[in-house]
Amino acid sequence: MTDELEEKCGDARRSVPEPLLRWTGALLSRASQRVRDSFENRMSGSSLKSKHYGALILLEDGPKTQIELGRQLWVDRTSMVALVDELESSGDVKRERHPEDRRAYLIQLTEQGQTTLKRAREIADEVENEIFSTLSDTERNQLRGLLARLI
Repeated sequence: MTDELEEKCGDARRSVPEPLLRWTGALLSRASQRVRDSFENRMSGSSLKSKHYGALILLEDGPKTQIELGRQLWVDRTSMVALVDELESSGDVKRERHPEDRRAYLIQLTEQGQTTLKRAREIADEVENEIFSTLSDTERNQLRGLLARLI
């Protein structure tokens, strides 16, 4: 859902039907969708999506094999190839043969990818601060901890 749609829907979008309030999965899904949509809307003008942002974050500390990156993102091999293709096409990563395993590829951030990551991180922080503004820092940390235990 875009920010424009949010303006049109206002509080109606935020209201959750009573039966869904008892379904934790629906609440998690709705919250996730809200964060993702707001992030992607604010990244307009860029082809970067939330799935790409996760990959860029993981590559910040150095190159990873495509398989390793896919495992860390919980993405199957076929989808990972497409995701890396998209990031490579946009100039945010480069893919090279692994020097020790010719069957594997190493994926690493480009200078442009580092710039994209910096911008995306700023936007992600803005989105989280806005959406989670009703939670204290302690509650945010508790929420992250609880969610981490579930996955």
